[in-house]
Amino acid sequence: MHRRTGGLLLVACLVTYVSACATGPGVVSTDARPIGGSSPATTAPGAETTSPTDGSIPSSQSTTSVETVPGAETTTSVGSQRDTGDGIGDTLFPSLGNPGIDVEHYTLTLHYDPARNDILATDHLDMVMTQDRETFTLDSAGPVVSAVSVDGVPATFAAEAPELHITPATKLTSGQQVAVDVTYTLTPASVPSASGGPVGWFPTPGGSYVLNEPEGAHTWMPCDDHPSDQATFRFELTVPSGLTAVANGALIEHTSDVSTDTWIWQEDRPMATYLIQLLTGDYELVDGVGPNGLPLLSAVLHNDRETMQPFLDVIDDQIDFFDDFFGPYPLDRYGIAITDSFPGLAMETMERPMFSRADFASGRLDSGQQLFLSHELAHQWFGDAVSPARWKDIWLNESFATYGEWMWLEHEGLTSIEDSALAGLASREAWSTANPTADELFQVNSYEGGAVILHALRKTIGDDLFFALLRQWVTDNTGQSRTTEDFVALANKVAGQDLTQFFATWLYADKLPAAFPG
Repeated sequence: MHRRTGGLLLVACLVTYVSACATGPGVVSTDARPIGGSSPATTAPGAETTSPTDGSIPSSQSTTSVETVPGAETTTSVGSQRDTGDGIGDTLFPSLGNPGIDVEHYTLTLHYDPARNDILATDHLDMVMTQDRETFTLDSAGPVVSAVSVDGVPATFAAEAPELHITPATKLTSGQQVAVDVTYTLTPASVPSASGGPVGWFPTPGGSYVLNEPEGAHTWMPCDDHPSDQATFRFELTVPSGLTAVANGALIEHTSDVSTDTWIWQEDRPMATYLIQLLTGDYELVDGVGPNGLPLLSAVLHNDRETMQPFLDVIDDQIDFFDDFFGPYPLDRYGIAITDSFPGLAMETMERPMFSRADFASGRLDSGQQLFLSHELAHQWFGDAVSPARWKDIWLNESFATYGEWMWLEHEGLTSIEDSALAGLASREAWSTANPTADELFQVNSYEGGAVILHALRKTIGDDLFFALLRQWVTDNTGQSRTTEDFVALANKVAGQDLTQFFATWLYADKLPAAFPG
């Protein structure tokens, strides 16, 4: 995701306005930056987060222990950091996640009418219980729920945003497979996020798009809205005739009747909810074949088809470049989606990152577009294939994508990695990259600041071990959620040395050294 100059974070990799989500929502400080290519404005850091090193989120996807959060205060504000008592222990977003459940698959059947701006939907969840539970919750703040069933039997429910409390007819036991159906209506809208920018559903003149990072998905669909719980998805999307509905994965079916079109998409890779793509509008789907036979499928507005071709043409070169360093492309397909959104949008929606047409209107592949495109592509390895187990681990997404962006800029002869790293070292703020607060998630330390740490690590262990580490990280963890501690442990193993002092000095320190090692 990309963020904005002046410290305004616009959603998820979300959008990094200004430093380049290309640089990612954290963007690299470089003169070559697009849209607002200046270094992010200094923002006063928030109070330091107290985060025990074992404070990870429990999940079938995560290997670390749970961090419990006391209290049970109810809140109705979306994006609140207050603890509702129903979350799974994320120190930055205590209300997110749902104890006792592991969602394996979602089937979302959704009817959207942009003229009326309303949604009628049924959300089907296939889950495994991880605890014995008489009641359980889903994250939900926005959907107006009319019915809930568990294994086909009506269940009692209470909608108390940001949670939907569900009481099935019979007690559920650990290990039990459970099917949940939630029927709801919604007047979709974007809402403020605790991270600083808007999230949720964004109507446009010709349709809509969603931005979900870090906590926007549950504003328009009940779900387990935490990256520690990844699932596969099926989207059955019905829109007025003539419109296209786009979602993650492969297009399985497109049917038309008198007044509507239905588009069915299937994502078979486990995916965090913040990576969901859902677009509606006058889109053309553009097929292609990438390196090693990789299927490509992009979405561009019909009127923009010719203008956007240069950005489709560079996809092959960028994948071919990154897979030499990061390992084989880790997912099933790739493409880009260019939407009629606000300028600066760049979000690593899985297998098809999303960008704003306003930033690509020139039809020329300049340094700004190269930043955006390379950053979001690098996220497919770092953030999409391997997701953070806790939101404070966001540097595992943004810093790694930013470093990929630096690599591409050097490859194109625009800015050397060393110059980007020196600029990043100068721009880093006085708080630990490993322990951000919610409003610091998409600020400079998570982007350039963390990329500086990776560059220092590269200088410490050497190129061969550094890139072996990045490849091993993806190979070992694709389809799973991991913590900073997991990365540190793997770095020690791959490097064959104790890097405790290195990470204490660079990753966990409030102030970095004045110069790189060596």
